[in-house]
Amino acid sequence: MGMNRWVWVGLLVTACTGGSATVDAGPDAGRYDLPGPYAVGSAHTTIHSRDGGRALPVELWYPAAGAPSDSSFPVEEFEAGARRTTLKAWVDEAPAKCTPRLARSQRDAVPAAGTAWPVVMMSHCTEGFRFSLHSIAERLASHGFVVAAPDHVDNTRFDAGAALNNTFLQVRADDISGVLDALLDASSVEVPAFLRGKFDAKRVGMVGHSFGAVTTAKVVERDARVKGGFLIAAPADSPFLNAGSVTAISRPLSYLLALEDNSISYLGNGFIRDNFARTPKPAWLLEVKEAGHWTFSDIAGLGGAYQPGCGAGFRDPDGGAFIYLDNDTGRGIAQRAVSAWAAQLLREEAGAAAELSVGSEFVVVKKR
Repeated sequence: MGMNRWVWVGLLVTACTGGSATVDAGPDAGRYDLPGPYAVGSAHTTIHSRDGGRALPVELWYPAAGAPSDSSFPVEEFEAGARRTTLKAWVDEAPAKCTPRLARSQRDAVPAAGTAWPVVMMSHCTEGFRFSLHSIAERLASHGFVVAAPDHVDNTRFDAGAALNNTFLQVRADDISGVLDALLDASSVEVPAFLRGKFDAKRVGMVGHSFGAVTTAKVVERDARVKGGFLIAAPADSPFLNAGSVTAISRPLSYLLALEDNSISYLGNGFIRDNFARTPKPAWLLEVKEAGHWTFSDIAGLGGAYQPGCGAGFRDPDGGAFIYLDNDTGRGIAQRAVSAWAAQLLREEAGAAAELSVGSEFVVVKKR
Protein backbone atom coordinates (compact mmCIF):
# COMPACT_ATOMS: atom_id res chain seq x y z
CA MET A 1 0.00 0.00 0.00
CA GLY A 2 1.10 3.60 -0.55
CA MET A 3 4.26 4.68 -2.28
CA ASN A 4 6.82 1.94 -2.98
CA ARG A 5 10.31 2.13 -1.49
CA TRP A 6 12.88 4.23 -3.30
CA VAL A 7 16.00 2.10 -2.71
CA TRP A 8 16.56 1.42 -6.38
CA VAL A 9 17.25 5.11 -7.00
CA GLY A 10 19.90 5.38 -4.30
CA LEU A 11 22.75 5.83 -6.76
CA LEU A 12 20.91 8.77 -8.30
CA VAL A 13 20.77 10.76 -5.08
CA THR A 14 23.04 13.75 -4.80
CA ALA A 15 23.10 16.41 -2.09
CA CYS A 16 19.58 17.45 -1.02
CA THR A 17 19.21 20.81 0.69
CA GLY A 18 16.68 21.82 3.32
CA GLY A 19 15.99 25.40 2.32
CA SER A 20 16.22 28.08 4.99
CA ALA A 21 17.43 27.74 8.55
CA THR A 22 15.51 25.49 10.93
CA VAL A 23 13.00 27.13 13.25
CA ASP A 24 11.68 25.60 16.47
CA ALA A 25 9.40 28.23 17.90
CA GLY A 26 8.16 26.38 20.96
CA PRO A 27 4.86 24.72 21.81
CA ASP A 28 1.94 24.55 19.42
CA ALA A 29 -0.47 27.43 19.93
CA GLY A 30 -3.11 29.16 17.83
CA ARG A 31 -6.57 29.04 16.42
CA TYR A 32 -6.02 25.97 14.21
CA ASP A 33 -5.16 23.62 17.08
CA LEU A 34 -8.90 23.24 17.60
CA PRO A 35 -12.00 23.04 15.41
CA GLY A 36 -13.23 26.36 14.10
CA PRO A 37 -16.52 28.22 14.61
CA TYR A 38 -18.63 26.24 12.12
CA ALA A 39 -20.55 23.02 12.44
CA VAL A 40 -19.37 20.47 9.84
CA GLY A 41 -21.62 18.97 7.19
CA SER A 42 -20.75 16.23 4.72
CA ALA A 43 -22.39 14.88 1.61
CA HIS A 44 -21.79 12.21 -1.00
CA THR A 45 -22.22 12.43 -4.75
CA THR A 46 -20.90 10.98 -8.02
CA ILE A 47 -19.16 13.19 -10.59
CA HIS A 48 -18.08 12.03 -14.01
CA SER A 49 -14.71 12.76 -15.55
CA ARG A 50 -14.45 15.32 -18.34
CA ASP A 51 -14.73 12.64 -21.00
CA GLY A 52 -17.59 10.93 -19.17
CA GLY A 53 -15.69 7.67 -18.92
CA ARG A 54 -15.05 7.61 -15.17
CA ALA A 55 -17.82 7.81 -12.56
CA LEU A 56 -16.04 9.13 -9.47
CA PRO A 57 -17.53 8.79 -5.98
CA VAL A 58 -16.94 12.17 -4.31
CA GLU A 59 -17.13 13.19 -0.66
CA LEU A 60 -17.80 16.81 0.26
CA TRP A 61 -17.28 18.54 3.61
CA TYR A 62 -18.54 22.08 4.23
CA PRO A 63 -19.41 24.65 6.90
CA ALA A 64 -22.90 23.87 8.18
CA ALA A 65 -25.60 26.03 9.74
CA GLY A 66 -25.99 26.12 13.49
CA ALA A 67 -23.58 25.90 16.38
CA PRO A 68 -20.68 23.41 16.31
CA SER A 69 -21.88 20.03 17.55
CA ASP A 70 -20.70 16.52 18.33
CA SER A 71 -22.50 15.04 15.30
CA SER A 72 -20.80 11.90 14.05
CA PHE A 73 -21.40 8.62 12.24
CA PRO A 74 -19.49 5.32 11.94
CA VAL A 75 -16.70 5.46 9.37
CA GLU A 76 -18.13 2.48 7.48
CA GLU A 77 -21.14 4.64 6.55
CA PHE A 78 -19.00 6.40 3.97
CA GLU A 79 -19.78 3.26 1.92
CA ALA A 80 -22.94 1.28 1.14
CA GLY A 81 -23.87 -2.34 0.55
CA ALA A 82 -21.11 -4.93 0.41
CA ARG A 83 -18.43 -2.26 0.60
CA ARG A 84 -19.86 -1.00 3.88
CA THR A 85 -19.71 -4.52 5.32
CA THR A 86 -16.13 -4.95 4.17
CA LEU A 87 -15.07 -1.54 5.45
CA LYS A 88 -16.60 -2.25 8.86
CA ALA A 89 -14.58 -5.47 9.09
CA TRP A 90 -11.42 -3.56 8.20
CA VAL A 91 -12.18 -0.86 10.78
CA ASP A 92 -12.87 -3.47 13.47
CA GLU A 93 -9.53 -5.13 12.73
CA ALA A 94 -7.53 -1.90 13.09
CA PRO A 95 -6.16 -0.72 16.45
CA ALA A 96 -8.57 1.87 17.83
CA LYS A 97 -5.87 4.51 18.29
CA CYS A 98 -4.73 4.14 14.69
CA THR A 99 -8.03 4.19 12.76
CA PRO A 100 -10.83 6.41 14.12
CA ARG A 101 -14.20 4.69 14.44
CA LEU A 102 -16.23 7.86 13.90
CA ALA A 103 -16.37 10.56 11.24
CA ARG A 104 -17.28 13.83 12.92
CA SER A 105 -19.73 15.57 10.63
CA GLN A 106 -23.47 15.70 10.01
CA ARG A 107 -24.64 14.07 6.80
CA ASP A 108 -26.47 16.40 4.38
CA ALA A 109 -26.61 19.24 6.91
CA VAL A 110 -27.94 22.63 5.86
CA PRO A 111 -24.95 24.73 4.70
CA ALA A 112 -23.97 27.82 6.65
CA ALA A 113 -25.24 31.07 5.21
CA GLY A 114 -22.87 33.37 3.38
CA THR A 115 -20.96 33.79 0.17
CA ALA A 116 -19.09 31.09 -1.70
CA TRP A 117 -16.47 29.24 0.33
CA PRO A 118 -12.79 28.68 -0.50
CA VAL A 119 -12.26 25.18 -1.93
CA VAL A 120 -9.67 22.57 -0.97
CA MET A 121 -9.42 19.60 -3.31
CA MET A 122 -8.05 16.39 -1.75
CA SER A 123 -6.35 13.32 -3.24
CA HIS A 124 -5.84 9.98 -1.46
CA CYS A 125 -2.87 7.59 -1.43
CA THR A 126 -2.61 4.66 -3.81
CA GLU A 127 -5.17 2.01 -2.78
CA GLY A 128 -6.68 4.51 -0.36
CA PHE A 129 -10.11 6.12 -0.18
CA ARG A 130 -11.75 9.52 -0.63
CA PHE A 131 -12.22 9.56 3.17
CA SER A 132 -8.63 8.60 4.07
CA LEU A 133 -8.04 12.11 5.47
CA HIS A 134 -11.55 12.82 6.75
CA SER A 135 -10.32 14.37 10.01
CA ILE A 136 -8.30 16.97 8.06
CA ALA A 137 -11.35 17.66 5.89
CA GLU A 138 -13.50 18.11 9.00
CA ARG A 139 -11.02 20.57 10.51
CA LEU A 140 -10.93 22.58 7.29
CA ALA A 141 -14.73 22.70 7.04
CA SER A 142 -14.98 23.88 10.65
CA HIS A 143 -12.76 26.83 9.70
CA GLY A 144 -14.85 27.83 6.69
CA PHE A 145 -13.55 25.80 3.75
CA VAL A 146 -15.31 23.37 1.42
CA VAL A 147 -13.36 20.14 0.81
CA ALA A 148 -13.91 17.80 -2.14
CA ALA A 149 -12.27 14.36 -2.35
CA PRO A 150 -12.92 11.83 -5.12
CA ASP A 151 -12.14 8.14 -5.12
CA HIS A 152 -9.52 7.62 -7.82
CA VAL A 153 -11.37 4.69 -9.38
CA ASP A 154 -9.14 1.66 -10.11
CA ASN A 155 -6.78 2.87 -7.36
CA THR A 156 -8.71 2.29 -4.12
CA ARG A 157 -8.43 -0.78 -1.92
CA PHE A 158 -11.81 -1.90 -3.25
CA ASP A 159 -10.74 -1.83 -6.90
CA ALA A 160 -6.94 -1.79 -6.90
CA GLY A 161 -5.25 -2.43 -10.20
CA ALA A 162 -3.96 0.84 -11.60
CA ALA A 163 -0.21 1.17 -11.91
CA LEU A 164 1.84 3.55 -9.79
CA ASN A 165 3.22 5.38 -12.82
CA ASN A 166 3.11 8.65 -14.73
CA THR A 167 0.31 7.48 -17.01
CA PHE A 168 -2.09 6.91 -14.14
CA LEU A 169 -0.80 10.04 -12.40
CA GLN A 170 -2.26 12.00 -15.29
CA VAL A 171 -5.57 10.13 -14.93
CA ARG A 172 -5.65 11.07 -11.26
CA ALA A 173 -4.90 14.73 -12.03
CA ASP A 174 -7.68 14.73 -14.62
CA ASP A 175 -10.04 13.29 -11.97
CA ILE A 176 -9.39 16.30 -9.76
CA SER A 177 -9.79 18.86 -12.54
CA GLY A 178 -13.00 17.20 -13.71
CA VAL A 179 -14.48 17.26 -10.21
CA LEU A 180 -13.48 20.91 -9.88
CA ASP A 181 -15.23 21.67 -13.21
CA ALA A 182 -18.48 20.35 -11.75
CA LEU A 183 -18.11 22.11 -8.41
CA LEU A 184 -17.59 25.47 -10.08
CA ASP A 185 -20.59 25.01 -12.38
CA ALA A 186 -23.57 26.33 -10.42
CA SER A 187 -25.91 24.41 -12.73
CA SER A 188 -24.21 21.00 -12.43
CA VAL A 189 -26.73 18.30 -11.55
CA GLU A 190 -23.86 16.16 -10.23
CA VAL A 191 -23.38 18.52 -7.28
CA PRO A 192 -25.95 18.29 -4.46
CA ALA A 193 -28.52 21.04 -5.02
CA PHE A 194 -27.97 22.59 -1.59
CA LEU A 195 -24.26 23.10 -2.36
CA ARG A 196 -24.46 24.48 -5.89
CA GLY A 197 -22.93 27.93 -6.14
CA LYS A 198 -21.14 27.53 -2.79
CA PHE A 199 -17.64 27.18 -4.30
CA ASP A 200 -15.32 30.15 -4.88
CA ALA A 201 -13.51 29.72 -8.20
CA LYS A 202 -10.88 32.31 -7.25
CA ARG A 203 -9.83 30.56 -4.03
CA VAL A 204 -8.88 26.93 -4.72
CA GLY A 205 -6.06 24.90 -3.17
CA MET A 206 -5.21 21.21 -2.97
CA VAL A 207 -3.95 18.67 -0.43
CA GLY A 208 -2.76 15.12 -1.09
CA HIS A 209 -1.15 12.21 0.71
CA SER A 210 1.46 9.87 -0.83
CA PHE A 211 0.46 9.25 -4.49
CA GLY A 212 -2.13 11.94 -3.77
CA ALA A 213 0.71 14.33 -2.94
CA VAL A 214 2.27 13.71 -6.35
CA THR A 215 -1.20 14.15 -7.86
CA THR A 216 -1.46 17.47 -6.05
CA ALA A 217 1.79 18.65 -7.61
CA LYS A 218 0.61 17.63 -11.08
CA VAL A 219 -2.69 19.49 -10.65
CA VAL A 220 -0.94 22.62 -9.36
CA GLU A 221 1.39 22.43 -12.36
CA ARG A 222 -1.38 22.07 -14.96
CA ASP A 223 -4.60 23.59 -13.58
CA ALA A 224 -4.26 27.35 -13.21
CA ARG A 225 -7.35 27.53 -10.99
CA VAL A 226 -5.44 25.85 -8.15
CA LYS A 227 -3.36 28.43 -6.28
CA GLY A 228 -1.04 26.02 -4.44
CA GLY A 229 -0.65 22.59 -2.89
CA PHE A 230 0.14 20.91 0.43
CA LEU A 231 1.94 17.58 -0.01
CA ILE A 232 1.89 14.95 2.75
CA ALA A 233 4.55 12.21 2.85
CA ALA A 234 5.77 12.30 -0.75
CA PRO A 235 7.76 14.56 -3.08
CA ALA A 236 6.31 16.34 -6.08
CA ASP A 237 9.18 15.22 -8.27
CA SER A 238 11.58 12.28 -8.04
CA PRO A 239 13.44 10.00 -10.46
CA PHE A 240 10.72 7.41 -9.77
CA LEU A 241 7.59 9.47 -10.47
CA ASN A 242 6.82 12.83 -12.09
CA ALA A 243 10.52 13.45 -12.75
CA GLY A 244 11.46 16.98 -13.78
CA SER A 245 8.08 18.49 -12.97
CA VAL A 246 9.25 20.74 -10.15
CA THR A 247 10.82 23.17 -12.60
CA ALA A 248 7.45 23.58 -14.34
CA ILE A 249 5.49 24.42 -11.18
CA SER A 250 4.86 28.16 -10.87
CA ARG A 251 2.68 28.17 -7.75
CA PRO A 252 3.75 27.37 -4.17
CA LEU A 253 3.95 23.91 -2.62
CA SER A 254 4.36 23.10 1.07
CA TYR A 255 5.19 19.75 2.63
CA LEU A 256 4.57 17.55 5.68
CA LEU A 257 7.42 15.05 6.05
CA ALA A 258 7.40 11.97 8.30
CA LEU A 259 10.95 11.50 9.60
CA GLU A 260 10.42 7.73 10.09
CA ASP A 261 8.73 7.18 6.74
CA ASN A 262 10.01 3.75 5.72
CA SER A 263 7.46 3.56 2.91
CA ILE A 264 9.13 6.18 0.71
CA SER A 265 12.33 5.77 2.79
CA TYR A 266 14.93 8.33 3.77
CA LEU A 267 15.66 8.71 0.05
CA GLY A 268 12.10 9.86 -0.63
CA ASN A 269 12.41 12.32 2.23
CA GLY A 270 15.58 13.61 0.60
CA PHE A 271 13.60 14.33 -2.56
CA ILE A 272 10.97 16.19 -0.50
CA ARG A 273 13.69 18.43 0.94
CA ASP A 274 15.15 19.01 -2.50
CA ASN A 275 11.71 19.87 -3.93
CA PHE A 276 11.06 22.28 -1.07
CA ALA A 277 14.28 24.13 -1.87
CA ARG A 278 13.25 24.55 -5.52
CA THR A 279 9.52 25.34 -5.50
CA PRO A 280 8.04 28.84 -5.45
CA LYS A 281 7.70 30.85 -2.26
CA PRO A 282 6.07 31.13 0.19
CA ALA A 283 6.67 27.51 1.12
CA TRP A 284 6.81 25.53 4.35
CA LEU A 285 8.37 22.19 5.23
CA LEU A 286 7.23 20.56 8.49
CA GLU A 287 9.36 17.60 9.56
CA VAL A 288 7.61 15.43 12.15
CA LYS A 289 9.64 13.27 14.52
CA GLU A 290 8.68 9.60 15.10
CA ALA A 291 6.03 9.83 12.36
CA GLY A 292 5.49 7.22 9.66
CA HIS A 293 3.80 7.20 6.28
CA TRP A 294 0.24 6.86 7.59
CA THR A 295 0.64 8.64 10.94
CA PHE A 296 -1.35 11.64 9.67
CA SER A 297 -4.15 9.65 8.02
CA ASP A 298 -7.40 8.12 9.26
CA ILE A 299 -6.64 4.66 7.85
CA ALA A 300 -3.44 3.67 9.68
CA GLY A 301 -3.70 -0.07 10.37
CA LEU A 302 -7.05 -0.36 8.57
CA GLY A 303 -7.75 -4.03 7.85
CA GLY A 304 -4.20 -4.92 8.83
CA ALA A 305 -2.75 -2.69 6.10
CA TYR A 306 -1.31 0.86 6.01
CA GLN A 307 0.93 -0.13 8.93
CA PRO A 308 3.96 2.20 8.79
CA GLY A 309 2.79 4.87 11.21
CA CYS A 310 0.68 2.70 13.52
CA GLY A 311 2.10 1.17 16.71
CA ALA A 312 5.53 -0.48 16.58
CA GLY A 313 7.91 0.00 13.68
CA PHE A 314 11.53 -0.02 12.52
CA ARG A 315 13.62 3.03 11.80
CA ASP A 316 14.86 3.68 8.29
CA PRO A 317 17.58 2.95 7.33
CA ASP A 318 19.18 1.41 10.47
CA GLY A 319 16.29 -0.93 11.37
CA GLY A 320 16.08 -0.03 15.05
CA ALA A 321 12.76 -0.83 16.74
CA PHE A 322 10.65 2.04 18.08
CA ILE A 323 7.02 3.15 18.62
CA TYR A 324 5.46 5.59 16.17
CA LEU A 325 4.10 8.92 17.29
CA ASP A 326 0.62 8.64 18.82
CA ASN A 327 -1.83 8.80 15.90
CA ASP A 328 -4.12 11.37 17.50
CA THR A 329 -1.09 13.60 17.98
CA GLY A 330 0.02 13.04 14.38
CA ARG A 331 -3.42 13.76 12.98
CA GLY A 332 -3.63 16.88 15.14
CA ILE A 333 -0.35 18.14 13.68
CA ALA A 334 -1.68 17.59 10.16
CA GLN A 335 -5.07 19.18 10.88
CA ARG A 336 -3.46 22.27 12.35
CA ALA A 337 -0.85 22.62 9.60
CA VAL A 338 -3.21 22.13 6.67
CA SER A 339 -5.81 24.52 8.12
CA ALA A 340 -3.24 27.27 8.73
CA TRP A 341 -1.77 26.68 5.26
CA ALA A 342 -5.20 26.97 3.62
CA ALA A 343 -6.00 30.14 5.56
CA GLN A 344 -2.80 31.87 4.46
CA LEU A 345 -3.04 30.68 0.84
CA LEU A 346 -6.74 31.15 0.14
CA ARG A 347 -7.79 33.87 2.59
CA GLU A 348 -4.49 35.65 3.26
CA GLU A 349 -5.63 35.52 6.84
CA ALA A 350 -3.71 37.59 9.37
CA GLY A 351 -1.56 35.37 11.56
CA ALA A 352 -2.04 32.15 9.58
CA ALA A 353 1.46 32.16 8.08
CA ALA A 354 2.99 32.89 11.47
CA GLU A 355 1.05 30.05 13.05
CA LEU A 356 2.12 27.65 10.32
CA SER A 357 5.72 28.61 11.09
CA VAL A 358 5.51 27.55 14.75
CA GLY A 359 7.27 24.30 15.66
CA SER A 360 6.77 22.04 18.67
CA GLU A 361 8.26 19.11 20.56
CA PHE A 362 7.63 16.89 17.54
CA VAL A 363 7.69 19.39 14.65
CA VAL A 364 10.58 21.31 13.12
CA VAL A 365 9.49 23.93 10.63
CA LYS A 366 11.43 25.36 7.72
CA LYS A 367 10.11 28.31 5.72
CA ARG A 368 11.27 29.98 2.56
